[in-house]
Amino acid sequence: MAQFGAIYLSFHKGLLEKVKEISQIIKQEGYLFTVRYHHEAPWIQLYVEEPENVSNYSQKVSQIFPDKRVIGLAAYTVSDSVTFCEFKGGKVVRLLESGFQQERQWEKIEGDTQPWESEILGDMKIEIGSPGMVSYHIQKIGNLFALPGFGVPKSGEAWTQEIYN
Repeated sequence: MAQFGAIYLSFHKGLLEKVKEISQIIKQEGYLFTVRYHHEAPWIQLYVEEPENVSNYSQKVSQIFPDKRVIGLAAYTVSDSVTFCEFKGGKVVRLLESGFQQERQWEKIEGDTQPWESEILGDMKIEIGSPGMVSYHIQKIGNLFALPGFGVPKSGEAWTQEIYN
């Protein structure tokens, strides 16, 4: 994985018609994200071609769907530039970004500390300019939240629905 960007929208499993409706709304709002849904996961994935824009897009998606939990993950593995963000109703729950301006250093920290952070980040100092997250942490976050696919299905796993907007 040289680069990865995705937005995850909370969802009730098994409502395939709702996935199509959400895809249509996303398209009507002017976004051309590929929409993916896996029948065993309570998330819809919106694949983002520009990882550096994941946090901005995530916030906009959370405004379109204010009742949904929205999580964004992005990584450039070559430079270890990474983003984790979570929004609800357009408001930041947590935004952690490192490595886009200065490799492997915290650059954006917003919102309240989340319970999962100690499990994933250990005793890492979360402070602007300190050593920040790397792509390995994004992988661990995705696993912890049970987010499907990370851009491509795992070996033997197929998407139930994939809509190219």
